[in-house]
Parts: sequence; C-alpha cells; structure tokens
Amino acid sequence: MQRWWLPVALAVLLGGCASAFPKEVMRDVNTAITAEDLRRDPAAYQGARVIVGGEILSTQPRPGQTEIELLARRLDDGDAPEYSDRSAGRLLLRSPDFLDPAVYAPGRRVTVIGTVAGVEDRKVGELPYRYPVITVERIRLWPPDVVQQYPYSPFWGWPYGPYFYDPFYYGPRGPYWPGWWW
Repeated sequence: MQRWWLPVALAVLLGGCASAFPKEVMRDVNTAITAEDLRRDPAAYQGARVIVGGEILSTQPRPGQTEIELLARRLDDGDAPEYSDRSAGRLLLRSPDFLDPAVYAPGRRVTVIGTVAGVEDRKVGELPYRYPVITVERIRLWPPDVVQQYPYSPFWGWPYGPYFYDPFYYGPRGPYWPGWWW
C-alpha cells in the first residue's frame, strides 16, 4: 500500500501553523510578550520587538505618520487575531507610512510587528486610559470578514427558516423536513 497521503497530510497540517510574516522578520520578535503584558506595564517592555493583533477602532492619518487605535485580541497559531468577545485592551499603533482610513477601516483585523515606544495617556469616553504605543515595522491587513460583506446566507431559507441547517425545523406551518416542496 502506498503512503503518498502521509507527506501530503503532514504538509497541510504544518502549513496551517505558518506565521503571517517571514521567518527572517520573526527572528528578533519576542513572542512571549502579549498585549496583556503591555497593558499591565508598558515601561518594562520599552524597546522590545513584539507581535500584536486585533480589530481596528480608528485610523487617523497625520503629517509623517498614521495612527491606529487597536482593540487587541489574542493571536491564533497563524498570527491572525482571534474572533472573540474578550480583549486585552487598547493599543496605539504608529506607522511612518500613510495608511488609508478607507482600507484600514474600523472593524478590519490586523497583525503588527513593531517596537514598544512607550505609553500615552488619553481618555476613552470620560475615563482616563493608558495606551501602550507601538511603532509599526510590518503590518498585515487580514481580508474582510465574509459576514461583513454578505450578512445573509443564500442558503438561509427565507422567508420561513433555515431549510438546510435544521432537518426538523418547526416553521410557521408546523414541522417539516428540508425539501418539503419536492
């Protein structure tokens, strides 16, 4: 029996764990420092190269730089921000490049490699908030979420219910099996 499927399966499994950035870039990054650590004591990590990610809250182009307010999320195995209701707090990202606010729009996910530059005090609403500041070296903008582009699935059984998901859906005319129209 041939075992050609074993190398293919191994390549698929290991390929899913690849980082969003090349190995050369990741070489000096301290992956042990998380956004929670930065929020707790940003001064202790000043000058460290870190990788963080999350959801963009706002993007402000300024002369000579672009500032992104980021709602930090935990990174998965591929360094993409996880979909979660939990957050490690807010961070300020400063890029020397112009990043268009229409592209780097609120709700988009990014992963960033950068250097911890310090801390800045601002307000969130009426409350004081300490933002760790990260100078961006590399940024990865993840594709828009499909849910944001297409909020309604073409397979959702409009107007009566989820025909393809629940085989015993109790609709407005009583219980029925998918394909009751056949």
